[in-house]
Amino acid sequence: MAKNPVEKRVETLRDLWLEHTEEPQVRLLVWRIPDNADRMLQAFFEMQQHPGDWTTPDLFLRFDAPFDTGFGYSRALRQALADSYVDSKDSLREQGVTADWPFSRLPLHDSASGVMAMLSSFAQHHKAQLPHLRYVNAVLAPNGVTSQDGWEAWLDAALRSPGLAPDGAGVRLTLVDTLSDKRWQTLAQRHGASVRIVEAPIDMFDIARETVAQSGGSGPTVAYRQLLTDVITLVEKGSAAQTAARAEKAMQIAQRERWPDQQVVLQMAVAGAYVKEKNYVDAIKRYRDARECATTAEQDKHPMAADLIMQTWFGEAGVWLVAKQPEKAAQAYRSAAEQAQRVPNPMFEIEGFRMAACSYAQARQEKLAREHGALALRAAKAIAPAERPLTTMSLALQDLLRLQDPGRTEKLERSAADYQAAIAAAHLHAEQQAGKLGEKPAPADLEKIETAMHARFESSFQRQRQEREHLIAGGDEFFRKVVALARELLNPLWNGLPEVKHPLDKDVPEWSEPPQFTNLPDPAGVIDAASANSNAAAKAPIGAAATA
Repeated sequence: MAKNPVEKRVETLRDLWLEHTEEPQVRLLVWRIPDNADRMLQAFFEMQQHPGDWTTPDLFLRFDAPFDTGFGYSRALRQALADSYVDSKDSLREQGVTADWPFSRLPLHDSASGVMAMLSSFAQHHKAQLPHLRYVNAVLAPNGVTSQDGWEAWLDAALRSPGLAPDGAGVRLTLVDTLSDKRWQTLAQRHGASVRIVEAPIDMFDIARETVAQSGGSGPTVAYRQLLTDVITLVEKGSAAQTAARAEKAMQIAQRERWPDQQVVLQMAVAGAYVKEKNYVDAIKRYRDARECATTAEQDKHPMAADLIMQTWFGEAGVWLVAKQPEKAAQAYRSAAEQAQRVPNPMFEIEGFRMAACSYAQARQEKLAREHGALALRAAKAIAPAERPLTTMSLALQDLLRLQDPGRTEKLERSAADYQAAIAAAHLHAEQQAGKLGEKPAPADLEKIETAMHARFESSFQRQRQEREHLIAGGDEFFRKVVALARELLNPLWNGLPEVKHPLDKDVPEWSEPPQFTNLPDPAGVIDAASANSNAAAKAPIGAAATA
């Protein structure tokens, strides 16, 4: 049976991996992939856990613990490896492998060298039972990095560590970057032959086109699917003219088969291609054509028609905004919000009114901006409290603060930035102190360093809260009412954006100092002041053509 495009790409990745890890000096392989190919690469890693033509003689272990400090990251990796081993003992026994790796008796060193030593022990122990096993490959993909410099320093130390040095070492490391963000280029240059960068030809657009072409069959649905795939690919890689030409062929099928929803999809795709080329006039026209198709779909009782109409309004509004026509953008965003009410979709209703407010603020129409910001908050108030943090309500609140007192709001934001800088400085200081302990730091010494770092976190956190509370207390009545409303509807500790949570994720009763709040006025009136039919200008017809 012929292999599908995904299977072919996985086998390509397998061949590339085997080719570039044959050389014994390669210790770390960097996959450099197209921006849209991360899921495909993750599928390759996952499929290594299951037998098939795509597998390699290597064991792939993925570590996604966040990087904060080198010693904290090292501890997290060692713990993750130990936990994974315990969880997989039953499956190892089923494969005839004695699950007796004595990890609990290994020296415990929270350093890059300590992690490499543990991985090397793991590899050597299992190679004795699994003759086919070549390498244990650690895929390092932190889900958050506090300091890129610290993370790179950890990798430098890992590549220099004794556990990774021997030619017969059974450990390899893997990192991933992209064609647009070649973040590991300097690492490769520093370490020469021990780091290999491999470009992986796994573009998802190509896979999608091949999948459709291989699906076979006949009839209008198959032909349309192929053309639609081409359109989506051309939006990314081609010109607007090419996209429009291919979309026209697909449109003929959609019109003949009476698929108004697909006509919406095609019109919006072409609109996006025009936006990329800054052809705002044609982009606006396409979004309006899409809305006509969506209205036809609504008349035909299509279940997604109301959502499609809403999307065309958001698309058009975005074009007006980048075309530097904020008033027209505001009108379109309001129409999007009102359509979201009809769907109903409260989250998009909030966003539509919020962006209308932002657009009116750009146009220096402060009264309308304030009214639409309040309408966004009115929509948010109707949502269940647990769901409000998932919306853009906090952004709407911050926008109202900025509208009322831009200087004070900027200081709130700067206070958060200063706090983050203080946290980064505390991390750096701890890293420097830990670095003096060498490759085998004593746990007691690291504990002292970590305790001191956490104390600096607490001090910086409390200072930030006091600064922000003082700024809030100095605001006028409306400014303080907005903060009061945020604390009532969103978070009782809310003090502006960016939001700053306790650095050690402690609840209020565990804080070293209880929070001191300024007295705030009753927020009644902030939302009620908004009129459902705000200024007539908000409902004025939108112009027929964009002018950049």
